[in-house]
Amino acid sequence: MASAVMHRFRTSVAPMVDVTDPCFLRLLRLISPFGNHQLWTEMIHANAFSRGRIHMDPPKLAMHLPLRELQDFASGIVAQIGAANPDDAHAAVKELTKLGVRHVNLNCGCPSRNVQMGAFGAILMKSPALVSDIVNAMQDAARDTRCHISVKCRIGVDEDESPEFLRRFVSTVVSRHIQGSENPVSLVLHARRAWLKGLSPKQNRTMPVLNHARVHEMVREFPHTAFIINGGIDTADAVIEHLAQADGVMIGRKIREDPWFLSQLDQRVYGVSAEDIPPAAEVLAEYVKFADYIHSQYDTKYSILSRPLFAFFHGLVAGVPNDYGQKPAELLKTQVKLSNTKKPVGGIGVGLGLGLGLHL
Repeated sequence: MASAVMHRFRTSVAPMVDVTDPCFLRLLRLISPFGNHQLWTEMIHANAFSRGRIHMDPPKLAMHLPLRELQDFASGIVAQIGAANPDDAHAAVKELTKLGVRHVNLNCGCPSRNVQMGAFGAILMKSPALVSDIVNAMQDAARDTRCHISVKCRIGVDEDESPEFLRRFVSTVVSRHIQGSENPVSLVLHARRAWLKGLSPKQNRTMPVLNHARVHEMVREFPHTAFIINGGIDTADAVIEHLAQADGVMIGRKIREDPWFLSQLDQRVYGVSAEDIPPAAEVLAEYVKFADYIHSQYDTKYSILSRPLFAFFHGLVAGVPNDYGQKPAELLKTQVKLSNTKKPVGGIGVGLGLGLGLHL
């Protein structure tokens, strides 16, 4: 593990398209308000920040970047970008740092066809020298700021899954950032290869065989680079096991399905007392306030605002914590009705409390 790099966050929530929007990230912060976990945005195309300006209107920007969170938890939010060249990446980092972002990640792992057509994502792993140039441009843009730069990639692409392929990629990307650098690049390794043809993005998250040992191998070979391991890690025991061999652990689908898993990690990994875990009623009440604010500011649809609460209730009825014993069908039926109702968000909060005994 990295001896010259202090990686503050030992656990992080993976960037997930149509999941880790500002609404979901706010819910995670309410469930786990201790600042233990690093939260990642959905990937944002670098073109949105080109030519010295932001090419998104305020409502759209607010649905891509957790602007309120950046003020309170600046170092805990990672903005992931997709970029195909150094100039676009440089411009994006410049604008993101102005907004308060203190960690920008370059996506070199997304295998989707649309992303490939834009010449970024996982296909960049086939051009490590270009990735190094992009990272160098990002670090140049972050100079004189406290912004950290990282790369998220797979352990291989298509038939290229050998240790030599990954070793060459890692070595090329980090070669300009030797031991002693003030802001060395870190890497997040998804322990699966990416298939650019024949598999959908969803299939690419599950069908390629996991190879956690390959990530551990890179950790040993590059001791001055911080590595975060990602892929198929879905229990607290597994998180603890991998933390003994890597600088950090990234969790994705497990959090999407059950955000209350963060509470388990708070207790098991960080020693938070069970008494300090926020009650579900309190989390829900605070989320309703947030939803009310977002709706009043940007006229965001209720279907978007209520979407993170499906996972919220899933965690409750799954027993983490289950204080109310309600049937999932009843809760989901309430959600569907309320997500299509044009009424004040406060009304949604009252409706969500029905059957739960929540007094909002």
